[in-house]
Amino acid sequence: MDAYRRVLSIPGTTAVLLLGLLARIPFSTLGLLLTLHVVLTLDRSYFEAGLIVAASTIGTTLSSPWRGRLLDRYGLRRAVIPSIVIQPLALIAASMAPYETLVLIAFVGGIFSLPVWSIVRTSLSVLVPAAQRRSAFALDSMSTELVFMAGPAAITIAAIAIGTPVSLLIVAGLIALAGIGLLIADPPTRSDQVMLPTKLPPGLAASEGAAVAQKEGFAEQRVAEDLTTGQTPVVDPQVGVSARTALLSLGGMAALIATMVGSTTITATDLSLVAILEDVGSTAMIAPIMSVWCAGSLVGGFAYGAARRTIGPLWVLLALGLLSIPVAFVENPWWLGVAVFFAGLALAPIITATSESISRRVPEQVRGEAMGWHGSAMTIGSAVGSPLFGAVIDGFGPAWGVGSAALLATVVAVSGLVAMSIRRVHRRRVLEDRFGDAA
Repeated sequence: MDAYRRVLSIPGTTAVLLLGLLARIPFSTLGLLLTLHVVLTLDRSYFEAGLIVAASTIGTTLSSPWRGRLLDRYGLRRAVIPSIVIQPLALIAASMAPYETLVLIAFVGGIFSLPVWSIVRTSLSVLVPAAQRRSAFALDSMSTELVFMAGPAAITIAAIAIGTPVSLLIVAGLIALAGIGLLIADPPTRSDQVMLPTKLPPGLAASEGAAVAQKEGFAEQRVAEDLTTGQTPVVDPQVGVSARTALLSLGGMAALIATMVGSTTITATDLSLVAILEDVGSTAMIAPIMSVWCAGSLVGGFAYGAARRTIGPLWVLLALGLLSIPVAFVENPWWLGVAVFFAGLALAPIITATSESISRRVPEQVRGEAMGWHGSAMTIGSAVGSPLFGAVIDGFGPAWGVGSAALLATVVAVSGLVAMSIRRVHRRRVLEDRFGDAA
């Protein structure tokens, strides 16, 4: 608890977490609401509904890094204003459009999706020192888990009670309000928004002034560190920095792959749980079992965020794979509840671990773009996992859906850990040879 207390005591952190929770509520309903609208209101098939959701997902996936880049370059307000206008208008149009034009509307809405994920994670990276960032990200992951527990259930009730067109209008209004709330709150996305430069001692200040005055061929940029935020902005506008360069390293790629495979495993487990309970005639247990799964995620996220030791994303992915395997071997609802609780223990931690890993690997001035890539990796994993493991469930049964996804996560995690271990050994030998010869 002490780790979370320290995070929440940092000025601005509680407001950002609360704002992120409220802003994510309408987004937690979009996929399900579009599906219900196509099936119930437009009287189309689930396959056709899937195409609409896929169009929206592809739009969001493509735009996340781009919107994160806008956040880095121009600040929150210029990045958010297009979303406040275009995404609600897209949903209003969707409530009245025929199916044939709905694909394009969903895609445009996805392109201009409000970049809540990038904003919240970037702001937390600014406000919270690196040593406490895991706890902050864990709080954000747990709050997101609560949103995705309540949002879909609420929108299902609303869609049945008042219809999907009206529900789409309500969600459009909520997205506009979320964007306006972000504009008003304007959470910091750069450390120079929350700190003042540290005053240098007179001797160092004189030396710095002399160097600048003499124009000795280099631009000496003052680095300021705020003891409250622990952030050291080193932003040189003359030096081009790219998030892609940092994320294309072995560690960066490992974090992105762990994000995608983790998201795929979560999606496959979600589908398999529904299919397993339908097979045994216990559809009434779907909601309770999902709640137990989310409860496991909350417990795991709480424990992971409070941990003192850093656990890499590949180790968390390995835990997710191993803990999900038992779900494939039980059908009794009560034992299934036990299995999914343990499977859920690594659900929030995989999101937290990958976020933390990526935030550490990129400089501050491109962190919004990096968080956009992280969001895209999650979206891609979900978008690929849904049809892929849906086909596995159709062809081989529900147990194979979650089982094969869990095995995939385990194999990918082990392969990544072995590859990184080999790389460390190789680098150690190179350094030993180099410095051994020098000695």
